[in-house]
Amino acid sequence: MKKEISLLTEPEEQELQQEDDSLSLVDEVYQKLLLRIIRCELPGGSELKSTRLAREIGVSRTPVVQALARLQADGIVIQQKNHRAVVREGAENWLVEIHELRLLLEPSAAGMAAQHISEEEITRLQEMAAEVKACQQQYEDGDQSAEHLQKWGTASRSFDYALHLTIADHCGNLPISEAIHKCWSYKRVSYSAAGETPEIMTRGLYDHLVLLDALKQHDAETAAAAMTMHLRNASRMRPDRLIV
Repeated sequence: MKKEISLLTEPEEQELQQEDDSLSLVDEVYQKLLLRIIRCELPGGSELKSTRLAREIGVSRTPVVQALARLQADGIVIQQKNHRAVVREGAENWLVEIHELRLLLEPSAAGMAAQHISEEEITRLQEMAAEVKACQQQYEDGDQSAEHLQKWGTASRSFDYALHLTIADHCGNLPISEAIHKCWSYKRVSYSAAGETPEIMTRGLYDHLVLLDALKQHDAETAAAAMTMHLRNASRMRPDRLIV
């Protein structure tokens, strides 16, 4: 079944683009298409015509073709016998499936990283955590303005990336590290698709601090358990079942 495709610029996508000016045009097109697939705006079986997509997004055909090739390499898009790209059935579950993979990889990585991570890295992460905590405290003290929420969200996301990818980089296993980095390459789409609420950021910081303390103590067992708890909490707190 084919569906009419509409690709209009939305506020979330504008924020996605503004958060990382280093993104290439192909990256931007890739993430816009994936975001619509996750939102079920392009359900399984939707035909993806590069010329039409290019016109609707407002770019040339070349970055669209390259973005579709990346989506195909990831398994999100498939190429039919007539050489037309279509969205794979069930592709809207992509972020959920990535989260399930993270549950297999990141607890083990956290346990291994607890044995290798340096005090310098711990200090750097503690400083980032303190910035997030200060934002949370300011919110609780009454500053609930949109500007402050944006500041808090930016600090929270930066710490989220830093903690998880530092664990990946210090786990001592290159294939696991690279697999985790690949999983996290989709996190920007997740943030764009479902904004962070104060409740989610508060819970996330608590989980991260438990994890960070285990790393500081070089307690591998507790670090692995804390990562498992954190990832399960993250999936439970999301308001949209397809966004993790």
